[in-house]
Amino acid sequence: MPLPRQAAGRTRGRRGPGHAAHRTIGRRALVHGGAGLIGGVLLGTGYVLGRWRPDDDMEDLGGGRLRLLTGRDDTANGQRGLLVDQWNLLHPRHQVEVVELPGVADLQYSAMHAALQSGDPNVDAVNLDIAWIAEFAEAGYLRELERVDTDGFLDGPLEAGRIDGRLLALPFNTDVGMLYYRVGEDPTAGELRPEDAEAITDWAELRRLAAGMALSGGFDGGIAMQLDAYEGFTVNVWEYLLANGVEPDVDDGAMDFAEDGRAVAYLGRLWEDLRPEGDGPPVILWDSLRFGEDASLAAFREGRTPFLRHWPRAYRVLSSCELGFTVGAVPMPGRVLGGQNLAVSAASRAPNATRRLIEFLTGPAAQQLLFERGGFAATRDEPFYDAAAQTAGLEEAVGCDDGTGPRGDAAQLFKALTGSVPWLPDESEVAPPGHRPAVTRYTRYSRVFQEVVHPLLLNGEPLDSDSEASGLSDLAGRLEDASAGK
Repeated sequence: MPLPRQAAGRTRGRRGPGHAAHRTIGRRALVHGGAGLIGGVLLGTGYVLGRWRPDDDMEDLGGGRLRLLTGRDDTANGQRGLLVDQWNLLHPRHQVEVVELPGVADLQYSAMHAALQSGDPNVDAVNLDIAWIAEFAEAGYLRELERVDTDGFLDGPLEAGRIDGRLLALPFNTDVGMLYYRVGEDPTAGELRPEDAEAITDWAELRRLAAGMALSGGFDGGIAMQLDAYEGFTVNVWEYLLANGVEPDVDDGAMDFAEDGRAVAYLGRLWEDLRPEGDGPPVILWDSLRFGEDASLAAFREGRTPFLRHWPRAYRVLSSCELGFTVGAVPMPGRVLGGQNLAVSAASRAPNATRRLIEFLTGPAAQQLLFERGGFAATRDEPFYDAAAQTAGLEEAVGCDDGTGPRGDAAQLFKALTGSVPWLPDESEVAPPGHRPAVTRYTRYSRVFQEVVHPLLLNGEPLDSDSEASGLSDLAGRLEDASAGK
């Protein structure tokens, strides 16, 4: 049974070839053949997610349900929930109950860890932050996925679910840092041409532009970020350090926070970037230290900064017809890979049915819907090629996005996730995304990082090279203890 139809529409948008500024949209045809696109079927009333398959290899649930633990559904229009509804319509003998956990990552981790550690047989699938997979795998909480077709997945999200050569989780949605900006010709009004935005590949260039545009345009700061004391803080600061040239360890991706190291020096520079320089506003909006995703997005929409660091799901909101300026997107300097992968609990009493559920939710048609309607970054390449095919050859125009057509950020988002745009041979390449540290007890590691660094950025004492005086002298030791479980 197909999902309800979404109304198609056509609006006019300004763009250059391959750029994520607004563009003409609204064509719903899905392309196949040479582009090798979506494997589902498009009918007059919506998508059918693949062909029906017999339930012969799925366990008899005896009237029970599969249970999926996951975080809050942040997709537009609850698209993730609609995918589960579709599964339930197609599999009446293998219904799924979704247990939605609190929106805070630490609380999600605790709930999933407790359920898996206890061997709860009523928990069949978990939707894991990719940073947690290694820890849960080492503890033996996850069942290896066998007989799974992995063709079509993007390398980064797929490999995040592979631990020591064993495939333990399939990518449901991926995430990567994106830099949003105002498209235009007047830097004094906080505007930037797409080609100039694409030239921002490190923090030195971003700092220069953000400081100058914030001062000339009368903004409160140059860029809004997510620097409240939660997981977003770790991600944003990690990206900041990577974009400033701090090299992570080649084995586990951790950084050396020795007192005389580059990482500590650039934490000091971050402290400075949060403070006004002379009579001008700060490079990073000071309120970012209290911002999560929603508050930082609101600050940018309200015109407080010319730049915003955010996730791909912000694009649909920022390209809305209600916004008073045109928005573009390019890869964030130093960006790291995020996202969630679906895994089967080792204690599940229905591992075959659960594996089939995971294949369904991560399949080509499901990823198309999550990308185009749900606002999330797809974990497969087909939706990106589809968006490119739908917008190919359209004339440059001015307008906004009604949210029903192909995403105009597809090329830049694919570039952020993979480092290149194959369908645009003239598009410059960038380094692939980085990673958060691949330490076994990442959640504890991240929490300690937040507990030490966040208060120091808030206080009035500069974080200079004298890390003992600044409070950073024991950071390296505490992080080492955290990753060791002490």
